[in-house]
Amino acid sequence: DSNAVRASYIVAYKVAQARKPHTTVEQLVLPCAKEMVRLVLGMEVARKVSNDTVSRRINEISQNISEQVVDEIKKSPLFAIQLDESTDVALCSQLLVFAWGVFKDEFLFCKTLNSTTKAQDVMEIVNNFFEVHGLDWVNLVCVTTDGAPAILGSRSGFQTLVKQCAPMVTRVHCFIHREALASKTLTDQLNAIFKGLMKVVNHIESSALNTRLFKRFCLDMGSDFDVLLFYTSVWWLSAGNVLNRVFQLREELDLFLQAQRKEEFQNVLKQSNLELAYLVDIFGILNKLNLQLQGKGENLFSHQSIIKAFLDKLELWIVRVEGN
Repeated sequence: DSNAVRASYIVAYKVAQARKPHTTVEQLVLPCAKEMVRLVLGMEVARKVSNDTVSRRINEISQNISEQVVDEIKKSPLFAIQLDESTDVALCSQLLVFAWGVFKDEFLFCKTLNSTTKAQDVMEIVNNFFEVHGLDWVNLVCVTTDGAPAILGSRSGFQTLVKQCAPMVTRVHCFIHREALASKTLTDQLNAIFKGLMKVVNHIESSALNTRLFKRFCLDMGSDFDVLLFYTSVWWLSAGNVLNRVFQLREELDLFLQAQRKEEFQNVLKQSNLELAYLVDIFGILNKLNLQLQGKGENLFSHQSIIKAFLDKLELWIVRVEGN
């Protein structure tokens, strides 16, 4: 019986690991495996992979993993946390928290911000988790946050609230987001062109009809792409990807806007070809740098060499630009 229960947990774990709904077992796995299990081990074992069982097993596995992570943090004399606030496909704000102990880092928890995303709401969720699992603020030595206003506020931000509970904590801002902020220091001319191009994108992507028409238009022209990408200032990779797609579809956009008689948007494209190419290069370089700074096993030493190489490239590009 213990082997049957273990097999049930393994199935549930594999389903969760593949990020599939627990109903996958009954819809796909069970029809294929039930007869084999029934013939070899009997019907009672076969019943242990029903939808309800798999759902319960996944919850139990999740709870067990969470308990293991919390136990490791408690055994560590000091620990640090990193927070990230994001929005899922259902437009619900999700708070993700990661923890670092002495030897390794782990995903700690993900909670939904049901009402507002203010610093007080974030603090309440984190503090409740600490209280429920017996984590002590005194052992917290560092907190890393992203660029969200609620997180960064100097007077009422989350970091300030943490400082009240853990006066000795070190506050760190994610430097990938900080690097992305450099892209906001554009000249007035480039900034105006950037905003104009985003209006062109929003004109098409904010309308379901325009999106479908533009997709059909691109397919008829045999283009490599048939959709534009939305821009959001929260996702630091967004601007580079959006501009690159606009540049690749600039001819299709011009013809499509001409057919729609949108002269103001046509003028934006016609008057900004060189600037668009320049912006694509700028944001593309920043995106490449930011991607290099991420990944498993990355640390400050590898980051230092990557950033130094980037600064050396900047000096070379400056010399080339000044010398035409």
